[in-house]
Amino acid sequence: MTMTDKLYSTLGPASRVVAVVSALARRDDSETARLMDTAPMATYRAHDLEFWRLMHCTERMALRTALLLEPEVIRYVAHLDMLDHLTSGDGCNPDEFDRLTECIAEISASIKAYWMAYADTCGSIGLDPDELLRGVGVDLSPHARILTRKEIAPDAELLASATDLMRQLAGRG
Repeated sequence: MTMTDKLYSTLGPASRVVAVVSALARRDDSETARLMDTAPMATYRAHDLEFWRLMHCTERMALRTALLLEPEVIRYVAHLDMLDHLTSGDGCNPDEFDRLTECIAEISASIKAYWMAYADTCGSIGLDPDELLRGVGVDLSPHARILTRKEIAPDAELLASATDLMRQLAGRG
């Protein structure tokens, strides 16, 4: 080991950066290369990146699902309340009744589409959809629980779009 090698080995990270920048500024390519090549080597241990990537992706998917479902559930309940109010009086307007029941059916189909997209994506990973929600601290409302299990046809267009979204969020799209 030469005196220069010994000197290089004593440089700390900040001192080495100062020396490299100085050599770069002087356009001293051989000095720059030597400083870079003699920088200390380190070995690092880390958890598997794919594990953490998938973990974070599934968390985001579960949280996004809750953010998509619960507002739709609120709309559903609000429309039911409006329907109840409309039909509790003597002057029930048939057109208004039809409009509200149609809205309730559309909202139900949306809720089903979001849930199916989420549940199917969970299944493709081997996850239980309810367990994943609980695992990230999400507790769906009782109304959401009922509506996600309701036997209705999902909105097909929304199901396709939501499935693409869930796959992207799960890191599979």
